[in-house]
Amino acid sequence: MYKILLPVDFTEGTNKTCHYALRLAGTLPHAQLLLLHCHQDYLADADETPPVPMTASEAQAERVLHRNETSAANQLEVLYQELLQEAETSGQQVLVERALVHGFPEDKIVEEAQQYKPDLVIMSTKGESGLARSFFGTVTTKVVQDLNVPVLTIPDAFGGSDLRNVIYATDFDKTDSSAIRQLQDLLQPYAPNVYCVHVSDEAEPQQDRAQMAGLREKLQREAPAQNIRYTLLEGDHVADTLQQFVQEHNIDLIALTTHKRGMLSNMLHSSLAQELVLNSEVPLLVFHSTAKA
Repeated sequence: MYKILLPVDFTEGTNKTCHYALRLAGTLPHAQLLLLHCHQDYLADADETPPVPMTASEAQAERVLHRNETSAANQLEVLYQELLQEAETSGQQVLVERALVHGFPEDKIVEEAQQYKPDLVIMSTKGESGLARSFFGTVTTKVVQDLNVPVLTIPDAFGGSDLRNVIYATDFDKTDSSAIRQLQDLLQPYAPNVYCVHVSDEAEPQQDRAQMAGLREKLQREAPAQNIRYTLLEGDHVADTLQQFVQEHNIDLIALTTHKRGMLSNMLHSSLAQELVLNSEVPLLVFHSTAKA
């Protein structure tokens, strides 16, 4: 069974992401989709104190909190039923489930993922600027940072559904070939064109050419029939260069691997993923590597 964890907050962006996720799940054998809503209750999440009689204002606050939780549960049920109906109408064999948990989303999503053990997490994301680009600028970037399973982020403004052209942005990690195989297995029903690209800021990128040739030879040995195009791009800013390639080649998804090799190195290697999570106009699929340099 292929398990997908789908955090939701009932915004227009996450509702669109749900339908994107359902279409993707419908192409996978024995797919299971878990809708997860994290209800953030500030008073209930505070430190517990010994029970004392409530004041009138505290009783009113308690009633408001109860109404908010009931509203969240109702919205989750409506979304759940909507996806069930869509799956049935389209003939998709997808097991859809739902769960409501209490706590901060950036913490509870990671905890639930550790228990549920999904093959993929799908989340919507909003572009942000200024101070919001800090290391843990959004819930989505923190989840991408903390999880070891692949995370697919869908921009709120994204309205496409095709998966015809896909980028895998390589930094020549030891796990690139494995990540590319996972990417192709996931998207096999779409049979996309895959562009394996590397952005080089070197004036004479001979070493990059040699590493790209080595990656191509390895992939061709492992699966010679795969439709992959290999491209070296030149640019001083990796994210901007990738975004330009996306526009020029009608790319529908960017995939890459982040590197987890200790805190400092992790921060440096994950900065590209963080920037693309916040600014990419197309979905971003992030794999995680623990390979040693």
